[in-house]
Amino acid sequence: MAEKILATRPATERDFEYVWSVYSDAVKPHITPHLENGWHDTVEVEKFRKMWGPDGSHIITVDGTSVGWAGIVVTDKEVHIDHLYIERSHRGRGYGTRLVSEMTKQWSEQGKTVRAPVLKDQRLLKLVSRFGFEPGEEAGNSLTRTFTYKQQK
Repeated sequence: MAEKILATRPATERDFEYVWSVYSDAVKPHITPHLENGWHDTVEVEKFRKMWGPDGSHIITVDGTSVGWAGIVVTDKEVHIDHLYIERSHRGRGYGTRLVSEMTKQWSEQGKTVRAPVLKDQRLLKLVSRFGFEPGEEAGNSLTRTFTYKQQK
């Protein structure tokens, strides 16, 4: 079987509904217990609308089909993977693993420090550790922790 083509494309304003659906599906179970009044789509979508923009956002595709999105900020010295979500129906197929592995290798070869805030979920924390990320400082809120990539030797 031929390997599937994993790629990204820059997000546009037209991608908002897609990005929101992927984001809300991924984070809702983690965030809801910490919200004083619970999760309300109308409230959370407005918070997200103020936070999200197409700059630095990329739609993740496999063979031309959207499977997720990433929010990445790249500077001369650092890369911040602020968001990376794969649609529920596409999880477990290695797409996120491939993307993170390829990106971190490329950026570390360029001498950039790669950081990512990660939701404090045991499965996610184990996953980023497996990629070569090490825990660092708290990420400014009680729900996430920032991890820094340590180049594999």
